[in-house]
Amino acid sequence: LTFDLVMFGAFTRLTDSGLGCPDWPGCYGSATPFGAGTEITAAQSAMPTGPVTHGKAWVEMVHRYLAMGVGGLILVLAVVAWTQRRLTKAQTGIGPWWPSVTLVWVCIQGAFGALTVTMKLFPAIVTLHLLGGYVLLALLVVQACALARHAGPQPRAVVGRAVRGALATPRRR
Repeated sequence: LTFDLVMFGAFTRLTDSGLGCPDWPGCYGSATPFGAGTEITAAQSAMPTGPVTHGKAWVEMVHRYLAMGVGGLILVLAVVAWTQRRLTKAQTGIGPWWPSVTLVWVCIQGAFGALTVTMKLFPAIVTLHLLGGYVLLALLVVQACALARHAGPQPRAVVGRAVRGALATPRRR
């Protein structure tokens, strides 16, 4: 989901939708572009090719909704890690510190997201926000790998002879 968020953030930037809703965290004070329809229409009428259109507003807000979802899941990850540590009194897997650092980092990413909009896409802030997304993805990948290692070897999938035959590539003669 975090990889999808980073890719959708790039899509947001490439479609010039970063200022589709020029305030933060909402869209002209509303939770969705539906509530800001009048303001978006007025901005679009004033500048038909400008940064604010209904489509760009939705792209920007979907990026924000995805980011909130990722942040919420990381919060759950941190709470579960601390709860598990308290209940088991032993460190299993990655411990609660990695999820806690990740939670702090996703909050920093949220702040950079707000700065991206409020500073009108200042290039250094946009770049730091993108790099921060990569760091967030890396933090989560490290945790996933550590958890997979801790879980031990996974059972191999059993693939039938017919499936193996269908997947086999033809041999050259």
